Amino acid sequence: MTHKTVLLVEDEVFVAMDIQMTLEDEGWTVAGPFPSTEEALDYLADNTPSCAILDVRLTDGDVFPVADRLREANVPFVFHSGHADGKALEREYPESAFCQKPCLPSSLIQQIERLLDAPEPRRTASA
Repeated sequence: MTHKTVLLVEDEVFVAMDIQMTLEDEGWTVAGPFPSTEEALDYLADNTPSCAILDVRLTDGDVFPVADRLREANVPFVFHSGHADGKALEREYPESAFCQKPCLPSSLIQQIERLLDAPEPRRTASA
């Protein structure tokens, strides 16, 4: 597997550590984990990850500014939340995926790999 970078935006320390360890065990490089929108946006100002895992509710509000920036850069991402409405997120961000917390970190990896393997971004169908 080629080394790819996953942006991890998660404010729950133990959840973030579990996901990070699983990703690194699978050969991924992890940017983060970032517990806030501000920190994730600071990272994105100078970096473009291969993909991202985004918790919705963070220490400084919702993650949507990060999702918008990723969408603009055509970077695939998975929302990972126990509080958000997955169907509403998929309507607003059709190029994304959603994993309900709690889920296995391996499920997140499967979703990311599915998005990365897609022949074209899903959003082009709705554009």
